[in-house]
Amino acid sequence: MSITKELWLAVIVVIFVAIAGSVTIHGFTTKRYVEEQLYAKNLDNASMLALTLSNLEKDHDTLDLFIMSQFDIGHYASIYLVKSDGKIVSQYTHPVQLDENTPRWFARLFTPEVDVGMAQVSEGWGQYGSVFVQTDTSFALAAMWRATLRLIVGLSIVGFIAGLIGAWALRLIMRPLDGVVEQAELFSKMRFVQLSIPRTLELKRVVKAMNQLARNSERIMNEENSRLDLMRFRTQFDEESGLANREYFISILKGQLAFRDTDGVNCVFLIRFSGGKDAFLRSKPETRKKRLQSLIKEINESLNLHHHHFTDSRVARLQKNEIAVLLTETHDAETVAEALHGACLSELCQKGDPKVYQAVVKLREDDDYSTALMRLDAMVDEAELEDEEEPFIESALSVYTSHVEEMRWQKMLQSVIDHADVETFNYPVLDVDRHLVHYQSWAGIEIDGEQRKSGYYTHWARYLGLLPQLELTTLVHLLNTINNSKTPSKFAFLCSEQFLLNQETLAQLYFQLNMNRDAAKQLCIEVRESTATRYPREFELLSSTLKAIGCQIGLKRVGESFSQLKRVQEMGLNYVKIDSAFMADIDENSANHAFLRGFCSLAHTFGIKVYVDGIKRSDTQELFVELGIDGVVSHIEIIEHLLDD
Repeated sequence: MSITKELWLAVIVVIFVAIAGSVTIHGFTTKRYVEEQLYAKNLDNASMLALTLSNLEKDHDTLDLFIMSQFDIGHYASIYLVKSDGKIVSQYTHPVQLDENTPRWFARLFTPEVDVGMAQVSEGWGQYGSVFVQTDTSFALAAMWRATLRLIVGLSIVGFIAGLIGAWALRLIMRPLDGVVEQAELFSKMRFVQLSIPRTLELKRVVKAMNQLARNSERIMNEENSRLDLMRFRTQFDEESGLANREYFISILKGQLAFRDTDGVNCVFLIRFSGGKDAFLRSKPETRKKRLQSLIKEINESLNLHHHHFTDSRVARLQKNEIAVLLTETHDAETVAEALHGACLSELCQKGDPKVYQAVVKLREDDDYSTALMRLDAMVDEAELEDEEEPFIESALSVYTSHVEEMRWQKMLQSVIDHADVETFNYPVLDVDRHLVHYQSWAGIEIDGEQRKSGYYTHWARYLGLLPQLELTTLVHLLNTINNSKTPSKFAFLCSEQFLLNQETLAQLYFQLNMNRDAAKQLCIEVRESTATRYPREFELLSSTLKAIGCQIGLKRVGESFSQLKRVQEMGLNYVKIDSAFMADIDENSANHAFLRGFCSLAHTFGIKVYVDGIKRSDTQELFVELGIDGVVSHIEIIEHLLDD
């Protein structure tokens, strides 16, 4: 039984005991009082009757007639006259009849026990006899019951009012206690939240102690994040610009080419600064660093301004005078290239500044990182040779999109949404013992008679504003698959930034999940780390809502900005998936070993599982156990939806 019910039971018992006690005390007190008053009445009536009888002729008929008249006009239980020799002269009695409204139990407990009133009747100077008078107590008992009933009703009303006041007071008292209980439950789920300090002394002490534990967890998280960031920065970032260095960018590019969806329009931009007699790249270190960071700021702001044109972005410094940008699922690469070019020109506009040359290529299915970079270098060299002032964009990205093509995509994607004509490509996520954790599901639709993964059409769906509805359609499809197949397996689905920000679509998702509570427990909703970092409040609200329904929450493509995600210890993340960029050359990259070991240790402290993407080999189990990795995303596609665990 909960403490609230126990307190309510205690309040009800106290009120009941108070009413019962009050009624009992009132009943016995009234009974005693009535007994005293009726006995005095008996004596008075007996005395008055004896005085009258003493003045009458002692004729038997006269005396009997007088006593009968007195009995009839008064409320007496009995009157009888007895001569001195014990002979009864006159006697009148009638049984006590209870009022029909007076309960029997009340009569048994509270009927007044009144002594008989007696007085001497004289005859001349001698004694004639004695008269005995007994009052009828039924009228007094009925009056006592009416008074008691009024008392019970009055006390019940007072008790009800007291109960309302008690309910308000109990809610006031229980509110901080409920918070403490919820905080303790969240702690058990490795969610270290803090509460405001209540005024109740005992609860204040408990909450202070638990808040201190939450603060310690936050401190541990921040310290470990800072240490991991410093470790990563020393090995994977350019100190002067703060961008990813060449080695790290190549590992990112390797991961993109090897493990990501190659159907999408994924682009690499290479910006080179060349010429300039007094260029800032030859200036003093302080000046160079300041201007370089200002340039990077302009590039990042330009990317943020056009973030709706792509899914992910990575910026790196390949050489002192070269900056590379990798964009995934890009729509209208020309617009982004022109924006980046303009950002660079706006910063490098002083006398003696270098010229800006830019080339953009689309990653092909048969590309590896070296061929893609060689193609980029060749295009930038050509642009520099021809002194090209505009971005040099590969022909595959310069295709003009007609209004007819746009309308075709609009009609096709809307039809998919209307008819829920989606499928999923499922890849198993396995733990280190090769047991199934869940399926990583990617959306797919039929385009021109062929099933295409989401990367093929995502940029169009985002451009047309249909991406949230498409993702909702896929999630509903997964719920239906779980319901229809009765499979015990779990399915994970990656949601976009646009989905996270679309309140109408989120409301529809919550409705569907609430209507399918059992299936919802087999659904894992994922968001990219970059999205959660950019919109922390929205992600925290999504996490808390989905956790309440029963869904699992995960972060995907994790590693680069995890330390920037606020209040991770309070979100209750179930798992994270490390970006495939950290898996390139995992056997030989000792820096990544140290980072992953520290990251896994930190994640496990808060009950978060760590899975990695980008592993095709099967001989890494021992290394993953050493690093603390909990599982891997397999890249073997499962065609059927339903597999036994």
